[in-house]
Amino acid sequence: MANEQSIKQADVHGPIKNYYKTFGGMAGIKALTNTFVDNVAADPHINYYFAHANIPQLKYQLAQQFCVVLGGPCKYTGQTMTQAHKGLQITTAAFNYLAADMMAAMKTHNIPMAAQNYFIAQLAAMEPQIVTK
Repeated sequence: MANEQSIKQADVHGPIKNYYKTFGGMAGIKALTNTFVDNVAADPHINYYFAHANIPQLKYQLAQQFCVVLGGPCKYTGQTMTQAHKGLQITTAAFNYLAADMMAAMKTHNIPMAAQNYFIAQLAAMEPQIVTK
């Protein structure tokens, strides 16, 4: 699958490690995703990027993507990061606010620091596909 492969290629730190269970399996990933999206929605620095988003679909696609990145059994069927963010003119600052919102969500869910670091590194590897301005 091309989109799943693009996620694996974005992993510049070696093979995908299995942190799926550390994040609480799919139930934990869904809970984390909900908290993350809530954090983003409350973040005045970036919430306007999501003003017209289909939030249930966004949560579903993010959870699937996060599951793949964390070594889970999921299949990501969404757009590539380049396709999903085309035309949004996302800045480095906006990307950093998004990362901070994810860090806050992981802290809320008591994700161990090593797992947080791994996950953020994987998301950071996608920055060139997301930041366009």
